[in-house]
Amino acid sequence: MSICQELLIVVWARTPIGGLDGAPAPCGQNCITFSAIAAVALLQTAAAADKCGDQSCRKDTPCCVKGYCNANAMYCMPMNCEPENSYSSDSCWDTPHCVSSKVDFGSDDAFAHISDYNGDPSTAAFVSQFEPSNAKISGGRLQMELVKQSDGKGFGSTVTNTRAIQYGTVSAVMRSGGSSGGVVSSFIIRNDKLGDEIDFEFVGHDTSTVQTNYYWHDNLDYTKMIKSPALSDTTQNDHTYQIQWTPDQIVWSVDGNAFRTLKRSETWDSADNTFKYPESEAYISFSIWDGGSGAQGTSEWAGGAIQWGQAPFIANVKSVDIDCFYKGNETTYTPPGDSDDDHSSNNDDDDDSLSEKDKSDDDDDDENSSDDDDKNSADDDNDGDSSRASDADSVDENSGKDVPSDGNTEDSDVDTSGAISISASLGTVIAALLMTHAF
Repeated sequence: MSICQELLIVVWARTPIGGLDGAPAPCGQNCITFSAIAAVALLQTAAAADKCGDQSCRKDTPCCVKGYCNANAMYCMPMNCEPENSYSSDSCWDTPHCVSSKVDFGSDDAFAHISDYNGDPSTAAFVSQFEPSNAKISGGRLQMELVKQSDGKGFGSTVTNTRAIQYGTVSAVMRSGGSSGGVVSSFIIRNDKLGDEIDFEFVGHDTSTVQTNYYWHDNLDYTKMIKSPALSDTTQNDHTYQIQWTPDQIVWSVDGNAFRTLKRSETWDSADNTFKYPESEAYISFSIWDGGSGAQGTSEWAGGAIQWGQAPFIANVKSVDIDCFYKGNETTYTPPGDSDDDHSSNNDDDDDSLSEKDKSDDDDDDENSSDDDDKNSADDDNDGDSSRASDADSVDENSGKDVPSDGNTEDSDVDTSGAISISASLGTVIAALLMTHAF
């Protein structure tokens, strides 16, 4: 807490309710409430400076991520940065929103290492997420390598789009990263802070299919995984993997063949009175990582320990097509909640959700029949995947929370019992400050 903040509280403590001149209080109990709220606000402002782990982010290292402060892209990019724990609420970089585009990794503005990225999405469509990044452009393709470390575990690579997307169609021409068990490659759309995800995942011991799944708020249900039909070797051949994500459904396709459809209506959870459907603004990313050295469930799903004699393990992406559902650019983008055709249900009340559920129940059953067949056949192929649920505890869940607004106005009735209680609870703090400063 700064000396200025301490002095402000001291002044408040010594100021009669009527004002600095000591006149009788014309506003009565409202002044008690105002004074208490002012003191609480000052104390909260001071306390907020210590919220990034055990330190306070400084002006020259303003961005907080998981208890650490820095000023570079790894910390300040919006998908990582924690505004509530940073130097100030606007320390994190702004979120650039989706603009329809085709990213050819042979172009100069397709990729940048995160150490070189300045926050301007026009300079790089994708950035690496780690140092060393293990990612580079070679032969007109984005290459991400999984390398062996001194401890025998693999260190991979993640490359993320610099613009966020909420609904749209994303197609990637790519190859998975290796045929050894333990090597996992992925193409996902994910909001790390809320845990919404739509994915394609490749496990090295199976190079003839790709797995699909989705998660809502990090509720990790691996039994919902469905494999694609048989493909030619995914490590040696380009395939076009597509996610078509709308407010009503998600469709997974390979080479133009749709093999899985998830309808939003199918995700209704009556116990929680909500649709457990990915709908938050998220980021497109590609990665390669060591699943074999993970917890038992993950290792079994990934195919066991990596056979490093089969290295190198390199996943690569040739191009990405992005068609945004909400059209616009940096100057004309309209947030979904403010648009005339608002499909987002993040803030729907219960009545709206129920009416939407009732409407969803009228969807044609024939559109779901092929998906049901896929799910039934997937159960036979999913022997080891449910065991991955045991790894759920290792996931860093950082769900967003709503902040209630103060509905009181200057003319509204005030419950002074709460204000007096707040004032009493502050008594000890203020008394200590009074001892510090002479009258």
